[in-house]
Amino acid sequence: MRSWIGAALLLLLAACAPRSAGGAETPVALVFPGGVVQGRWVEAAGASFPLPAPPLDVDAGDQGLEVLYPYVWQRYLGGELLTSYDLPARARAVRARPEPVVLLEDGLYTPESGWRAFPARDAVRTGQGTFWVNDEGLWRGADRLQDGDFERVVALGRGVLALGRGRALLWPAERELELPRDWTAADAAGDLYLLTPAGVHRYDPEGYELGFYAGDFRDLAASRAAGVWLLTQGGEPVHLTLELEEAW
Repeated sequence: MRSWIGAALLLLLAACAPRSAGGAETPVALVFPGGVVQGRWVEAAGASFPLPAPPLDVDAGDQGLEVLYPYVWQRYLGGELLTSYDLPARARAVRARPEPVVLLEDGLYTPESGWRAFPARDAVRTGQGTFWVNDEGLWRGADRLQDGDFERVVALGRGVLALGRGRALLWPAERELELPRDWTAADAAGDLYLLTPAGVHRYDPEGYELGFYAGDFRDLAASRAAGVWLLTQGGEPVHLTLELEEAW
């Protein structure tokens, strides 16, 4: 449901937020496919606009920019607020693609199904359902599909890829892929993009490495429409094509 009251409360909280004794704190940067959020300012191609307060997480998909606060989830398009939802528990992360789903501290939330008590480390929502992972395996809804210890799940090809340390499981093919153990972030845009301390790796759904871009980055986001976006350790965005070539 819409939550204009929640948006107003966030504005009040932003205005009342404490400041450090030494001056304004360095804004926290978050990257999404298409741009970056610096503090409460969204910087994207053709758009720059403020949010009510610095968000907890952001992601971008076909429906717009998904912006997450601890108890409120908002959607923006072209800088305009489209929809706002009150969340039943504290949020952890939002995944926008292919369909949006919010990870809560005690479950998952979607507008259609509301809160579900799934103890997920990560989740992805596709036309085949909501898939999620934890230290017991890969799940779809209440059904466990495969045993394993997984930390991330993304939509890849016609299925999903559940990522663990050094290995990943492609479902429904039930094929295992070997991956670096030291990856720190992952996203999918036709292929898998994996961030390690050395840089960004690109793998096809068969597990073959197609490309590499060296650098010291702290986060990545990728989509077919926007390419690959990286965040440097200093909070600056770097934009690459899907072939891991510099786009600017």
